[in-house]
Amino acid sequence: MLQVRLLTLSVMTSLAIIGCSKDDSANVEISSVDTTSETTAETNEAHIEAGQKAALSEEMEEEVQIVAEDESELVHYTVANGEYSEQCGFKNDAGNVIVKAEYDFCGGFNEGMAYLLKKNMKSDSDGGYYLGYTNSSGELVIPVNIEADYGWMLDARDFSEGVVAVLNKDKWGYLDKQGNTVIPFEYETASDFSNGLATVSKDYQYGAIDRAGKTVIDMKYSRLGEFKEGLATFTPADSDKNGFINTQGKVIVKPIWDQTMPFSEGRAAVAKGDYENAKWGFIDTSGNVVIEPKYDHAYIDPMGDSPDVIGGYFEDGTIDVYQDGENGQVTAITIDKNGNELKRKKYDYLSDVLEEMYN
Repeated sequence: MLQVRLLTLSVMTSLAIIGCSKDDSANVEISSVDTTSETTAETNEAHIEAGQKAALSEEMEEEVQIVAEDESELVHYTVANGEYSEQCGFKNDAGNVIVKAEYDFCGGFNEGMAYLLKKNMKSDSDGGYYLGYTNSSGELVIPVNIEADYGWMLDARDFSEGVVAVLNKDKWGYLDKQGNTVIPFEYETASDFSNGLATVSKDYQYGAIDRAGKTVIDMKYSRLGEFKEGLATFTPADSDKNGFINTQGKVIVKPIWDQTMPFSEGRAAVAKGDYENAKWGFIDTSGNVVIEPKYDHAYIDPMGDSPDVIGGYFEDGTIDVYQDGENGQVTAITIDKNGNELKRKKYDYLSDVLEEMYN
């Protein structure tokens, strides 16, 4: 079965997120926004009360049947805003407006929190937004006035292990669910927390911190991925090869691979060869090769502006790998964790695989 879940590629670009400055302030600097509706809790409560008492006109509303993730019963809804755009908010299961539709992007709920984004018309960046978070009760617990000048696709993060990585102007730090700064804004890049650790960087060197902000793995690697199943891919400072370390920083898999993907269900996709001609196989958590490198692709890269790839991990014991054919043809092969082939299907083009996934 073809998997559709998106996974951030950790092939030499584990944390390619922009940002650097001399401002190492430990507090979030809040920038003013022209509209005052986002700056005070009292105004937000007024929005909620008004939304509950008055229904928006049928012509302006388009209900989106996407149930928010986790425990929240709120659902997205949108209203038209001009000829070609719309704004989003949240309703409860009774159809009452809980978060008024006045935001340009609304995330799904993770750990009871969802991000809200509003375009920053004063930004020098085309992707500039103001960022904030609402909880599953519709309370605007982190006001929508944190500047995210490098674009929402990379900057709007979900909560993970109780905190969220936030880019405040040009430095990364972490906020808790009350909006308190729990790890100062002093990093060039910052991953989500996983296995109790987050990968961060300073001066283009990568390491890992714990929830208290303590450095537990020194910043000495040229690349370091997120920890999955207790292991993270790394690239030594004096090499371009990849291996895996554990949460104590011990090398578990020596850096001998040209490309790697994160571990899932005890397996990680690894490759020998350059990006265009690599052959992919799989190793276990001890570094033993369980499926020899022979496949042309272990995931699909949609290319374009997407920072994510499709696939690259095992799910329910299987994964789809791909072999190139003549004239652009590609064969999708479903295998199990021991490399046994379960099924295959041929496509005229790789784009046909994507079209089938999304339809």
